[in-house]
Amino acid sequence: MGVCGLSMGGVHAAMVGSLHPTPIATLPFLSPHSAVVAFCEGILKHATAWEALRDDLAVQKAATTIEEVRERMRNVLSLTDVTRFPIPKNPDAVILVAATDDGYIPKHSVVELQKAWSGSEVRWVTGGHVSSFLLHNGEFRRAIVDALNRLQWKESPL
Repeated sequence: MGVCGLSMGGVHAAMVGSLHPTPIATLPFLSPHSAVVAFCEGILKHATAWEALRDDLAVQKAATTIEEVRERMRNVLSLTDVTRFPIPKNPDAVILVAATDDGYIPKHSVVELQKAWSGSEVRWVTGGHVSSFLLHNGEFRRAIVDALNRLQWKESPL
């Protein structure tokens, strides 16, 4: 059995793979180690309505700065930091596929998850967040097959 997700779905797949009681193949595709990265570091930081969030918080606390709003967002989204989750039961069956020019997911975030989950593998494809998936779809499918095979190999009684 395996779980796979793309982008923020990849964060959720990593959470499931981490917390599942038995070994499963886990495939976070084009995924950060935490939603903090996508919303506070990647390109989405420019599309977030920080002023509207500040106005919401200002009702509770006068003179709230944009930086305080960003810090609050970081704190709330830190709950999604998969590096704080347990290592999956079979990290050899974890394959992360990441893009070399992803504006949403910085490379350091992918590497951070790989380091936290010793034994996992990162496969890099060229392109951005969408183009890499469209142009290298076969690489994503190959990763799924490889992760499932690694899981079956570990479980087979030899």
